[in-house]
Amino acid sequence: MADTPDPGKPQPGFYPDPSGVMRWWDGNSWTEHVQGGAPPPPGPPARKSHAVRNILLAILAVFILAVGGCFAFLSITANEVNEAIESVEADDAAPGGADNPLTIVEGQPFEVSGFQYAAGWTVTEDPFGDATVEGLKVTNARESNDAALVEIKFMQGNEVVALVNCTTEQIPVGQTTTLNCVSVDDFPANYDRITINDTF
Repeated sequence: MADTPDPGKPQPGFYPDPSGVMRWWDGNSWTEHVQGGAPPPPGPPARKSHAVRNILLAILAVFILAVGGCFAFLSITANEVNEAIESVEADDAAPGGADNPLTIVEGQPFEVSGFQYAAGWTVTEDPFGDATVEGLKVTNARESNDAALVEIKFMQGNEVVALVNCTTEQIPVGQTTTLNCVSVDDFPANYDRITINDTF
């Protein structure tokens, strides 16, 4: 008598196995025989290499930092230059500065931007008949060593009738020295005031 199939088990044939492949079921277990090999289920997507992108991003970041650094440096430098210009302009506009001559009185003390000029100086005619200034002493009360480079002008109204240039070497802070004054202009017969200003 022939075996009768067990009604609880599938009959032999091709069935999808747990992986989805059509595999031969012999009635008891799966075999190695497959049909129409279905593709395996998709795995995780392959990871793309981003090495080139990362290198380009790093180069871009370095470039941005370099450009930003240049702009920062230029900005700081520009600020320092502007401050220096403003400082020079302020010094030039101060009484006795290059753009603002200070009227002085013979023999009387005066101050120009931290240089303190002592009393007792005189204006006179040198042996060649030129205008000169004698005994003009200055004390450096500025914050650092500096030299005096000044013009002393004999004025008649708005006209300069004689010009005397007076200079010193670098003067240490707190030290007093006498200016060396020279001119090639004749001592004027008439003048109504004397002014002093830095040459620059």
